[in-house]
Amino acid sequence: MDKLDLKRKLFEACVSTQKEIVKTAREAMLEAQENANSEEGSPEEMTESYREQMHQMRDMYAVKWRSSQNDLDLLEAVPAYDLKPVVEPGAVVQTNTGNFFIAVGMNKVTLDSEAFFPISTSAPIFQAMVGMKKGDSFQFRDRKYEIKDVF
Repeated sequence: MDKLDLKRKLFEACVSTQKEIVKTAREAMLEAQENANSEEGSPEEMTESYREQMHQMRDMYAVKWRSSQNDLDLLEAVPAYDLKPVVEPGAVVQTNTGNFFIAVGMNKVTLDSEAFFPISTSAPIFQAMVGMKKGDSFQFRDRKYEIKDVF
C-alpha cells in the first residue's frame, strides 16, 4: 500500500471510530433523558431522586457528546489527503518506537497489523516533534525517537 492510501485508510478509520463514539454518547444522553421523563416504571423509578439522577446522567453524556462531536469536527478538518514533508497536523510519523497520526487524540488504530497512535496537536509528544522531518530525532520522557518517515 502506498503512503497516500495508508494515510487515507488511517484517516477514514479514525473518522469511523469517532463517529461511533459520537453516536454512542448521543444515544446514552437521549436514553437518560427518556428515563428521567418516563411516566412508567417501578416505584423507585418514579421518585424525584431517581429522576434527578437521570438528569445528571443526561448532562454527563451531553458533555461527552459535545466533546466527541467537537473532536469529530476537528478530525474532519485535518488535511489528510496529501503528503506532508514535516511533522504537522495531518502528518503520519513513523519512528523507531511507534507510529503517530497527527489529528485528534484517540485510541490506537491498527491497519494491516501495524499500529498507529492518533495524537492531538496539544499532546506533549507532538510538541517535541513538530516541524521535524525524516531523519530527525528528538527526546521525549527519557526516550530517544528517530523519525523514519513523515508523510
